[in-house]
Amino acid sequence: MAVEQINDRNELREFLTRDKLANAYLLGNLDPAFFPFCSWYGARSESGELGSLLLIYQGLSLPVAFMVGTKPNFQEFLVDAKDHLPERFHFHVLEHHIDTVRHVFDCSDTMRMHRMGLEKENYQPLESTDDVERLGHRDTAAIMALYEHYPDNFFEPSQLETGLYFGIRDGNGGLSSIAGVHVVSEEYDVAVIGNLVTHPSARGQGLATQCTGRLLDELFERVSLVALNVQDDNDPAIKMYANFGFQDNNVFWEGRCSSVST
Repeated sequence: MAVEQINDRNELREFLTRDKLANAYLLGNLDPAFFPFCSWYGARSESGELGSLLLIYQGLSLPVAFMVGTKPNFQEFLVDAKDHLPERFHFHVLEHHIDTVRHVFDCSDTMRMHRMGLEKENYQPLESTDDVERLGHRDTAAIMALYEHYPDNFFEPSQLETGLYFGIRDGNGGLSSIAGVHVVSEEYDVAVIGNLVTHPSARGQGLATQCTGRLLDELFERVSLVALNVQDDNDPAIKMYANFGFQDNNVFWEGRCSSVST
């Protein structure tokens, strides 16, 4: 299977908007703020249309690979695309492709995730988020200290430049809870939220709900669709998101991979 690099954002957009919510991460990465950190590879059908797509995002300390495709040629596509992948990476893939990914790559620490989405018209805002503050680079030390309790986070200080990280302080110069974004694109009308954590000693107080509510208030002034991934056994988080109006879209798997074949 011929794998080629794809640089035409219009072609990528047309492919990804066939299922805007399932492809929310990839669509957001088309934005000029994120596109320079991306490498896109695809394979075409006999008619010349894109059939499978691989996005490698290099904007984090560990590269992330987003894999999209159709059977029966998806395994062949991944095998032929291996030369473009870094030795180690984090991956996202729809559930019906997880066995193929495990067959092609050496995977570990895999997690089953729900993709949830919320349209602006269905958003149920909170009455008040007065305790929540916008965070910036001056808060980096406090943010990193909070994320130390969650070593599998995907936060990088550069993400603060979006202006879309919000938190609640603990009264001692630290942070009790935080919520932010992975990607946001007004051009492509989509955002993906994430890096939502609460200090273990402050759980059960509704702090994550407040931070998320303030974040969503800001996002729906810019875009009309917000997506997220949540682990399928995290019932409190799923309930919180449902209270805002989020609905299930797809089941995804994510985890760490090596490009060495099993």
